[in-house]
Amino acid sequence: MAVKKISILMLGIISSVLFSFLGQKFSLIAPVQAQDNPTDQAQNAALQAIAKMTEGQRTYYQTNGQFRATVDNIQQDFGVVLPQTFDYAVRTTSGAAYSYVIPNQSPLKGQLKAYVGAAFLTPNQSPKITTIICQNNQPGTIRPADPQLVRGTDLNNPTKLAVICGDFSVQVPASMVNE
Repeated sequence: MAVKKISILMLGIISSVLFSFLGQKFSLIAPVQAQDNPTDQAQNAALQAIAKMTEGQRTYYQTNGQFRATVDNIQQDFGVVLPQTFDYAVRTTSGAAYSYVIPNQSPLKGQLKAYVGAAFLTPNQSPKITTIICQNNQPGTIRPADPQLVRGTDLNNPTKLAVICGDFSVQVPASMVNE
């Protein structure tokens, strides 16, 4: 029991350090146009939240062999800050976890874009877990289409699995992380 508590504590410390780094990385990768613009601030906060949620799912699976099924647990375990201008949801399967960050009915409603982050198990290959974050092409409250795990996108290795964004969404630059 003491070993499990120490392992959970160590996971929390490592995750905090990793999330701090990821938060900075995503800030540098997807800078907002004007820091004093409320729309840009809200959009950047949502990107930070989806990055931490997605990385949290990957980290949790590596340690526990399953994904977290509720937003509250992810928020508590990984210290995710959830901006009030968005709604949040999580959906898990045996082979993937999807995290959603969708604009809510705030005054910025028609100006913000939604995100979906996914962590996929990629069995019998390296990496074992691949993540991706996708952003809707248009602002609005529509949930983004789920990213997909597909075969054959690499011409040199057509059996290798890869992740792609769903319809009407694009990958956030440099968001793919492999275990």
